[in-house]
Amino acid sequence: MMLYSVSLFFKSIHSIPSKDEPLWEDSIILIEAIGKEEAKRKGELLGKKAEETYEAQKGDFVTWKFMRVESVCEIDDDKLKHGTELFSRFLRDSEVKSILTPFDD
Repeated sequence: MMLYSVSLFFKSIHSIPSKDEPLWEDSIILIEAIGKEEAKRKGELLGKKAEETYEAQKGDFVTWKFMRVESVCEIDDDKLKHGTELFSRFLRDSEVKSILTPFDD
């Protein structure tokens, strides 16, 4: 068995239509699997199980819907120690600006 980091994309869906863009969540989870394809399948199952709906402060209902497995990366668990990189990706300038922009809460 190997360890994998699996990135799951979730999208917020509101019961009352809004002109605001939907929020997305990128959840990175640890999966133990025989290979990359099995890790992806396990990630999809966990993503579907994690879907939830709740009532928001404004009175509408928000559903976090699992959209897809974004990526699967093998983790070399023989080398796990303090300071080991678990995940890395390249980002466009626009993505960094978006990530660093706080939500208006």
